[in-house]
Amino acid sequence: MQNLPKITFGQAIKSPPVYIMMVAISIAWFFVYQFSTTSSQVNKNCESENERLRIENTTIRKEKDDLTTALLVKNGIINEIKKATDSAAHKNFANEAKKIINN
Repeated sequence: MQNLPKITFGQAIKSPPVYIMMVAISIAWFFVYQFSTTSSQVNKNCESENERLRIENTTIRKEKDDLTTALLVKNGIINEIKKATDSAAHKNFANEAKKIINN
């Protein structure tokens, strides 16, 4: 083995490469911290947007359900009118046929 000179902690801290590494790591941590807080703000914005869209979706579904109910009622009324009209037409036709047969 080679005899390497022993370096103390104070000497290592004072060396330029170590000092540059410490500054670089500090700057890197600063940017990581800044981006992580921005990410939490984005999450809060997404949560509020999600809540707003849920409320809007609920409102739209209710309106759609109301329209569906109205259409079903309208179709039911139309079907009843058709049945009544068909029955009246059938009775009228049957009465006409009876008159022809009886004469």
